[in-house]
Amino acid sequence: MSQLGFESDSPAPTVLTRRSAWNVYTAMLLVSLVALLAAALLLYLEIREYGGFGNVKGPTAQVQPSAAAAPALRWA
Repeated sequence: MSQLGFESDSPAPTVLTRRSAWNVYTAMLLVSLVALLAAALLLYLEIREYGGFGNVKGPTAQVQPSAAAAPALRWA
């Protein structure tokens, strides 16, 4: 039984009847790829701004208050 709506009855697709490889799903895949690449670029720029991978900018040791100043800090 043949179905209505086919462009030709030939079983093999030709240049005139072959459907395009681009449809809504491949376009969505392309959009998601671009979004992932942009997110990775922005994350890299953010990490680089704060010293890079494994590097720490600024003081790394915290200053501890002296023992004489400790009671004054409790009542402040």
